[in-house]
Amino acid sequence: MKKIIVLSLFTLIAVFTFSCKKDKSHVVKYSIQGSARSTVTYTDQNGDVKTVTNADANWTTSFSSTDHGLMLKLAAISTDGSNVGGKIFIDGNQTTQSNGNSNSITISATLP
Repeated sequence: MKKIIVLSLFTLIAVFTFSCKKDKSHVVKYSIQGSARSTVTYTDQNGDVKTVTNADANWTTSFSSTDHGLMLKLAAISTDGSNVGGKIFIDGNQTTQSNGNSNSITISATLP
């Protein structure tokens, strides 16, 4: 009887050890390109909306997140009306972009 209990306990531990999915962290990078300063709004690693006023013409920020399914949003409006572009990268791969054909952009992606 003791052998069955020990064997059952060992089996349960093995099943839980191998079936627990490890949370994979993803690196998100937002990038803005333009010739003038911008007001930038983006979603951070917690899903909160952050705003940067008077951001540099070539602004970037990045963070790590394990929040799979997180909706990533990036918006920018140039302060002087000039064209602005933007990109979202996940794990170093560009997932979406706006080429900068207007004075404002809004792009989004989803964290896998």
